[in-house]
Amino acid sequence: MESYVLKQVLSLLEKYHICNSCLGRQFGNLLSGLTNESRGMALKTVLLMEWENKSRLTSFEEPVLSSLLSKDYEIGLKSVQRYFPESTLNEAKCDICNDYLLPVKLEKLAIRAVDTAEELDFGTFLVGCIFPPSMLDKEDSIRSTFNLEYGESIKSEFNREVGKRIQARLPEILVDFKAPDVVFTFEVVEDRIEVKKNPLMILGRYKKLTRGIPQSKWHCRVCRGTGCERCNFTGKMYQESVEEFVSEPVLSAAEGASSKFHGSGREDIDALMLGTGRPFVLEISEPRKRSLDFQELASIINKNAEGKVEVEFEGITDRSKVRELKTRSSRNSKGYRATIEFDQPVDINNERIQVLESELTGKIINQRTPIRVAHRRADKIRSRKVQKFEVEKKEPKEWVVYIICEGGLYVKELISGDEGRTHPSLSELLQVNARVIALDVMEVFKSHNDLEYLDTNPSI
Repeated sequence: MESYVLKQVLSLLEKYHICNSCLGRQFGNLLSGLTNESRGMALKTVLLMEWENKSRLTSFEEPVLSSLLSKDYEIGLKSVQRYFPESTLNEAKCDICNDYLLPVKLEKLAIRAVDTAEELDFGTFLVGCIFPPSMLDKEDSIRSTFNLEYGESIKSEFNREVGKRIQARLPEILVDFKAPDVVFTFEVVEDRIEVKKNPLMILGRYKKLTRGIPQSKWHCRVCRGTGCERCNFTGKMYQESVEEFVSEPVLSAAEGASSKFHGSGREDIDALMLGTGRPFVLEISEPRKRSLDFQELASIINKNAEGKVEVEFEGITDRSKVRELKTRSSRNSKGYRATIEFDQPVDINNERIQVLESELTGKIINQRTPIRVAHRRADKIRSRKVQKFEVEKKEPKEWVVYIICEGGLYVKELISGDEGRTHPSLSELLQVNARVIALDVMEVFKSHNDLEYLDTNPSI
């Protein structure tokens, strides 16, 4: 049987000087369980055996294939020296990788990477590399010329082999292809290593226990954060925020460069956030430490923000959780308790209350962008459903109501009508001007269908 593989190998090595790894890589998708280096060494060994067998049948001539005496193939030198004692290793560099894939060089790169990350706290890693386009093009050209169908990418081999050597030196650190803590990027020809510390993503929930605190830090509208008389030279519209209470202790503990606060929606600045709290993800960029005591951090935050903000951490997550929170926040149902004030006394009996509740419960509310946010929101009509509307307490000029509705519904406008921009509204149904004077978010549900608190009234 004529050997397709050996015929290809022989044609290739007659023209190019190739190291073991680069030779084996051209057939990398044939026969699993071997490294490309061992695969290339096996191919050279078969050729060397063919050379010796042929020479014994005729007369010995020193092999003309330089790759059989390459610096990474000592078996070849020892075999040839049996018949040609003066033979020496061929010191030429590999025509494909320029010797960058020699095992000794890969080992040195792995050691450098480990030394570079010595002071970092990480549990997972990934290796990447940058090869010059000319080197990649040359290998593609060789494969095309010799019709090599089973090759592997040089970058894939480099990443795998260096990664194996890093993990051998850091056995407790795992490879993670999706969301590694650290990425080592090797610029091969430039001989540089970049260590990228991926963000630390922390999932949690917060409660806001006092009014007048925004969720996020607001820059002063006058100076845009530089400091002026309007903001008392702090650069901020409000001196406190949920984001700052939560992020500052964590940023310090992680020794990160900066932080971002990703909330699952946000409540109005004058609203409380109660119940089990609002989900959020805190993103810490370039953290030097990842093994944090989240229970201790929560205690520090709750003490610093006592009576204002409470936080509970659920652990480390990944960026997909941010997308999930942002996507769901626009539709997930929320539970609210609102205190309502009327312009004139409203005196209706319990039967009429029940009718009123039924007129809003289960109804689709059409809302044009409210006047109060029109300066920063697109002017359009939004349709959202009220799943529950219940009057909990009523006085002639003040009611307390409990509302469950789809995310994105403007609750204040559901009550006031917003000069007819929201329909139907409580003011419209009662024919009395009404407005919210206190609003509490009682629950953020997992979805618009997950109303486990529907038949209960959450308490503070």
